[in-house]
Amino acid sequence: MSCNISNVNKDEIVAEVNGEKIYLSELSSQSKQEIFDLLNTAYEIKNRVLTNLIKQRLLENTAKNKNMSLEEFLDFLVQQKLLLDQDSIKKYYAINTESFYAKNSLIPLKKGTIEEELSFQQRLRNRIVQALVDSLYQKADIKRYIYPPKQPECVVRDLCVHYRGNLDSSTSFIVASDYNCGRCVQFEKTLSKLYDQYREQVKFGFVHFADAPSLAALACEAADKQGQFWSFHDAIFNYVEVADSAFIYNFAKSKRLDMREFDKNLHSPDNYKKLDNIINRLVERGLMATPTIIINDRLVYVTNSYEELSKLLEREL
Repeated sequence: MSCNISNVNKDEIVAEVNGEKIYLSELSSQSKQEIFDLLNTAYEIKNRVLTNLIKQRLLENTAKNKNMSLEEFLDFLVQQKLLLDQDSIKKYYAINTESFYAKNSLIPLKKGTIEEELSFQQRLRNRIVQALVDSLYQKADIKRYIYPPKQPECVVRDLCVHYRGNLDSSTSFIVASDYNCGRCVQFEKTLSKLYDQYREQVKFGFVHFADAPSLAALACEAADKQGQFWSFHDAIFNYVEVADSAFIYNFAKSKRLDMREFDKNLHSPDNYKKLDNIINRLVERGLMATPTIIINDRLVYVTNSYEELSKLLEREL
């Protein structure tokens, strides 16, 4: 099974090298992650612009309710602030007017000068507007209807994925991860929250992915022979140091594993070859980094946001 890209002829020839053909399926497989990244860059731009449009609309509506234009309303706010003690205002908004930038140079300001007054008013205006916008934004009932792009379907469930949660669920959440990756360790905290929330509704999966099979990954597969994959998985990710052989063997003993069997499976060439094959297959299917999230056979844009991943799961349930 391989990544599927619909509505294209996979046998289409895109190049020939000394008579040897390169097919569209190869090009799509190798380029889809970069194309996906570009699509998500476009999504981030749209999301940022939408946020600015929402804030602009909130300001305009507030001014309208005061029967003022936006500029009149903002000028009124600033003038109200200027009537107060300026030293208190500077302290409240953390405004320092001792210097300002002009033509890429930092120029000292003299107290009582026109420049000092203009600098103060401009900075005060910016801080007041920002504080108001933030307040309006936090209180508003905002619904967004733009979503991250979906990656072309990519199937990995045939590659020795370990599951827990609701094993009968039609919604799967698979993570390709590396025990020695700092980002993966951080993501486990988010994943743990997701698992606690959705364990009755979602089938959660884990597949090893790294430059090469690691001791930790090999140990988890060896422990799986005795039904202890997830206990090893959780213990290794929660361990504050790198899981070395001392930690792994001590933990195996604490779980009362058959140590002779565990040691044999840990050092088994077949165990190494299996993990190495999984890694190679994942690369062929377009995975490039860890952790990689796959929800219902679709790659998800890299995120460590519990809220965003919750929304994606809710849409699939």
